[in-house]
Amino acid sequence: MKNSILVILIIVISSCNSMQQNEVKHENTAKLFQVSVIDALLQGIYDGNYPIGELSQYGSFGIGTFDALDGEMIVFNDTVFQVKSSGEILKPELNTLTPFAAVANMNSDTLFQLKDLSFSDLHDNFEQYFPTGNIFYLIKIHGEFTYMKTRSVPKQNKPYPPLVEVTKNQPEFEFENVKGDIIGFYCPEFAKGINVTGLHLHFLNQQRTGGGHILAFDLKQATMEVGYLMNYELLLPNKGDFFAGDFSKDRSEELKKAEK
Repeated sequence: MKNSILVILIIVISSCNSMQQNEVKHENTAKLFQVSVIDALLQGIYDGNYPIGELSQYGSFGIGTFDALDGEMIVFNDTVFQVKSSGEILKPELNTLTPFAAVANMNSDTLFQLKDLSFSDLHDNFEQYFPTGNIFYLIKIHGEFTYMKTRSVPKQNKPYPPLVEVTKNQPEFEFENVKGDIIGFYCPEFAKGINVTGLHLHFLNQQRTGGGHILAFDLKQATMEVGYLMNYELLLPNKGDFFAGDFSKDRSEELKKAEK
């Protein structure tokens, strides 16, 4: 062809082809908005401080938890879902408070068709899907799963125990041959203490009757959209236990235990 083609958006159709890209344009204004920090949860600061109904002004997709650590949050197309420790899925009132949440709008910068992929495969082959480990990403996966394992944390009473103690007895759920959606983020290593570094994903089945924080999955076939998040906004609590928290300690090992 004599006519040149200006490539503005790279869309990768096969997960077998790795994406090679050395630059993400600063015109990308997609932003990750976050309420509080993960190290607050790790030390048992679970009091909600921000209404979930106000998250939609910053993003239509995201994850988090609820006041007193009452279950797992999935924000999907501006709707907030609450996965209770019983496995029940609720749509909580918009004035419900969250102690920790992260949301963004889905600007799909790359698209992959995935087949026969596990959670560990996605982690181990990170460079095949993401151009660098040094920025934030929003991840949305829709498809069929031969196996999905999730958890949800139960509501806590004061005095709140540390998160690593809560997750020792977390209810876990297993699904077989299920369709649904994964929403979550990748956060780089320099975000340690601020957010969960690496892949942090939550799941909702297609019927919206089950889900939670993902522990493992085996994917049959799915579409994965990845959005590059070049901007970041952090909203800190303006009162309560957060002011007396101890953020001088490295809680990386606690986080690994809590996430698994």
